[in-house]
Amino acid sequence: MVLVTAFKPFNKSVNNYSLEVLKYIKNVDKVILDVVYDECFNDLEKNLNLDKYDLIICMGEARMREELMIEKIARNISSCSIADNLGNLKQNEVIIKDAPDMIETKVLIDKLDVKISEDAGKFVCNNLYYHMLYNYPEKSIFIHIPNCHDDDKKCFEYAQKIEEVIKRISSL
Repeated sequence: MVLVTAFKPFNKSVNNYSLEVLKYIKNVDKVILDVVYDECFNDLEKNLNLDKYDLIICMGEARMREELMIEKIARNISSCSIADNLGNLKQNEVIIKDAPDMIETKVLIDKLDVKISEDAGKFVCNNLYYHMLYNYPEKSIFIHIPNCHDDDKKCFEYAQKIEEVIKRISSL
């Protein structure tokens, strides 16, 4: 079983490209998360049995990027000049006390035909990914969706690419 998550809009935006892409992904369980530090992970754990999934793909948007990227690592720090959807503003705060500075996914992403990034940022995307890798490193990946320029065709293409990633990981 595969779970794919996306985020609600944030920072006064009317959309979130991860949510737009999620609409087109088929044959997976889907969850929409609020852009809130720590709470998004806590909601997942509280409302779902994450152990039942073989693969968990969390998605977020990265409007400054021009291509879809899988994040290889998450860092144990939250720090951003943008507040989350509850107004929380974190500056150089550790996500999990006494935990490693960074954690790498154990999913074999190097065998995928997708660009790999080692910078998940320091906002809620990285926060969620750090929690996921701390608890489920063998089945968690994070994919950043680039700017879709409000183009449904582009969102559909990214969804197809993610479906290919799911098939490829499932065959490894």
